[in-house]
This record gives sequence, C-alpha cells and structure tokens, in this order.
Amino acid sequence: MRSAIWVVLVVLLLTFAGVQAQDETVIEYWNINNEGFGGAVVDALIAEFEAANPGIQVEARVQESYPALVQNVEAQIVAGNPPAVVQIGWPYIDYVYNNLPYIPVSTLVESWGGEDYLATFPQNVLDLTDLGGGQIGMAYSLSNPVVYYNAEMFEAAGLDPDNPPTTWEGWLEIAPKLAEANNGIPVFNFGYGSDNWILQAFVESNGGRMLTCVDGEYRTGLDSPEAAAGLQAWADLVLAGQSLNAGYNDATPAFIAGETVTYTYSIAGRGNIQAQSEYDVRATTFPQFGDNPVRIPGGGNFLTVFATDPAQQEAAWKFVQFLTSPKGFTEWTKGLGYVPLLPGLTEDPAFLADFVAENPIQQVAINQLGSVVRWTSFPGANGLAAGDAAFRATQAALSGELTAAEALAAAAEEINALIAGQACSG
Repeated sequence: MRSAIWVVLVVLLLTFAGVQAQDETVIEYWNINNEGFGGAVVDALIAEFEAANPGIQVEARVQESYPALVQNVEAQIVAGNPPAVVQIGWPYIDYVYNNLPYIPVSTLVESWGGEDYLATFPQNVLDLTDLGGGQIGMAYSLSNPVVYYNAEMFEAAGLDPDNPPTTWEGWLEIAPKLAEANNGIPVFNFGYGSDNWILQAFVESNGGRMLTCVDGEYRTGLDSPEAAAGLQAWADLVLAGQSLNAGYNDATPAFIAGETVTYTYSIAGRGNIQAQSEYDVRATTFPQFGDNPVRIPGGGNFLTVFATDPAQQEAAWKFVQFLTSPKGFTEWTKGLGYVPLLPGLTEDPAFLADFVAENPIQQVAINQLGSVVRWTSFPGANGLAAGDAAFRATQAALSGELTAAEALAAAAEEINALIAGQACSG
C-alpha cells in the first residue's frame, strides 16, 4: 500500500514539474560579451531580469564577433530556430534590414505594449534603428574609440601624464621617449577586428571616406589617397615595431599586462581594463591628423527580436525593455563604458551622475560625441562580403604584404563590384 502511495506521489511531482517547465518561457540572447568584455555584466543583468520575471529564462549565447554573429543568426533562421534577442553591430543594420526576418518594433508594441516606454527616448535615438521602414530594433550600445595609456610609463619617460598628445604628430614626437624609458616595448596598440571599426577611424580622420555616393549609386572611398595615407600611418608603426599588431582578444590583455604604453580601443572596454590593470590607467581622445577634423565611428549595437513564437516574442520584448531601462543602462555603462542613450542619466545622482564625475575616462568618450559619425554599413545582400574585403586589405597592409594604397585599391575594386547598383542620394 505504501509503495503504491509513493508511486502516486512521484507521478504527481513529475507532472507538476512538467507543468512548471511548460509554463516557463526560455529565450536565447545572442551577444558578443565574452568574459573579458562584459560577460559578467550580462550575467548579472539576466539574473536581475529573471528574478523580476520568474516565468522567463534567458540563456546567453556569446558569439566571436559581430560579423560571425550575423552569419550565425542567418544560419539559425534558415534552420527554423532563430534566437529571440540579438545584439546587432551598427555596421550590419543595412544587411539585417534588407535580408533578415526581424520583428519590427511597431509589431512588438502592437502585440505586447510599450508606448510609454518608447516615449522616454529622444526621437533621434529612436531614429538610429529606422532606415525608412520603421524601427528594426532598439538602440542599446554607443561607444567611440579612446586612447588608453599607462600614466606611470609617461612619468618614467619624464612626460606629464595629465597632458597627453591630442594629435597624431604629437604622439609620434614622444613615442621614442616612451619606448626608451620603458624597455623598448611597443608604444602603440590598436585593437581591431573584422568589423573595420578602427580602420574607419584612421581613414575618415585623415580625410577619406569608407562609403560615398556617386551618380546615385554607392561606391567605396577606400581607393582615395587620403584613405591610403590613413591606413599607411597605422601600418608604418606596426612594420617599424612601434605598434603591436593584434586583434581585440590579444590586444586587450597585452595592454592590461603592461606590454604596451597605449591602447586605442572602445570606451566599452573601460570597465574591464580598469578592473584588471594594476597601474594608473588614463585615457584621452582619438588623435587629430593634421588639419582634418576627427571623425570616429560610433560603435556598439542595437537589440533586435527574431523570435517567431508569440510567448518568446513577449518575453524578448520585456527583456529588451529591461536592458534599455534607466537601471539597465546604468549597469551597462558602469560595467563596460558605453554611453547611455536615455537623457539625464549622467546628471541624475540616482543613476550615473556620481559615477561619471568620479571617472574621467568615461567623460573622455562623452566629450568626443561631437566627432562621432555613423559606423559604415556596406549596403545590399553582399554587404558582409564587402566588409570582409576591407578587412583583408587592412591585414595585407599591416603585414607589409602590400602598401596601404595597393591593398585598398584592390579592395575598392572588389567592394564596388559587390555593392554595384545600390542606390543612394546625396
């Protein structure tokens, strides 16, 4: 008799557990925040969201890079299993808009509400994800490149760490002193990836353009003398041993370990760099080239919903609203360094006012916002391939395989064939 009762109890417990599992909605959140780039912040935000929404479970899926993320999302869509929420890097907005079946923000609001939430954002922020057919997601992360530097290495060279150079010429002038005083280590370090973010900063701050409009069609401007000179300035440092040549994943720990004097990288790396460095880390603005105005691409990402299941769509939309809430933006900025996109947070003591006042590195990025331009998104179905051509040109120039002019000329020919027929105005 007792065994029969136990069997009934076990069946009831299993049934109850099954009902609980069925009632819980599981969504995947695809992002690029690995352990060294905000992964802990993502985990903390997910835990806080789940505590407030016990019927929703969020599973983070970290991807290697923005280009790889978009390619993997596309593969999952083809397989019929799209992730619910995805961080899309700004240079891939055109590709997503024209090629992937995202859920428009207007559809999410119509189905699950959110009018009051949208009303808290300035119109120009909402417009960031609108290419003419309505918002394809919510703007989330905005960054720009700053020059981190080791203040103690400045002092060792007899230089004033409170007054770093603001021009390219100024950095070249003090580089020999910095190298000599610090055991000959590379002075420079430009963390880069296949997304062409740092390439654009060099090209456009030297007067070139990644993308132009000629006779109503898009063409790249990478084959201009200005673009070539910008990339060659970077390549010359690498080839002379004055700069490390490494992607983000290797360049960041090298600077943290004191193996380079400077590190030109996203303000979004601030949290990790400050937390792990055992020396006085400071930062200054991206350098000016001659008389050209500084033009630096706005980095970061926006959040797009791809879920097709209604329950997942509702859960995903709740999660997006949480991440882009005043509390969500505050934790995101404190943990990484991204500039918050809701007005007033940096002046409000309840959120970021004290933090920004006590963290001059964060203020550097805020002060540079007037120099930020759109991160180039190559148009059309071949946009990803066009970006890859630019990245291969960068690699060829940095390795010395080709001059910057040769590499960019070949890339421009390939890119223009890939984006041929894409209409533009202006």
